[in-house]
Amino acid sequence: MQKSIILFVAAFMFAATASAQMFKIGPKVGLGATVANIEAATADGSTTIGDKFEQANVSTQVGAFARLKVLGFYVQPEMTVSSLKDLDIPVMFGTKLGPLRAMAGPYVRMAFDGEAINDDGARESMFETARYGYQAGLGLDVGKRIVIDLRYEGTFAGNGVSVFGADRPFDTGDPQILLSVGYSLTGGGGK
Repeated sequence: MQKSIILFVAAFMFAATASAQMFKIGPKVGLGATVANIEAATADGSTTIGDKFEQANVSTQVGAFARLKVLGFYVQPEMTVSSLKDLDIPVMFGTKLGPLRAMAGPYVRMAFDGEAINDDGARESMFETARYGYQAGLGLDVGKRIVIDLRYEGTFAGNGVSVFGADRPFDTGDPQILLSVGYSLTGGGGK
């Protein structure tokens, strides 16, 4: 099942290059910080932005996105690596609200191990320890190529969910605020 998720996202991203009019695809980078750390940093009396970033425990993200526009709605699967320790696979669903995009969807998070990708047993362990949550937020496309997203990342109530007969735990991490910037290689109309 886990291999199917990655194959689906990879196939979607590959298919996105077929038509620049309906698809966007490209790299993205971003920053994330837990809500608790952001609150602590903004409440602190320090005056330097560097101090606030350090207190907010800012993480980095790098990855890729694809967006398919269908009947006024869109689906946007992504793959990102956070601070070289987590592989996140969110699948966002959204629509345009004037100049903004509204989006929400689930994500799968796995501990990232570059060496595990080439080892069947270690890769399977990555999939077995996957955790699930959700992201929701707003986005803005600047021109045809720049994609800016601001999202809240949270966890579902309860302990987990059964996916294709296997119990999968919900992510138990602290809620986060995520800000990312992407660049569409296709410049297509799939806003």
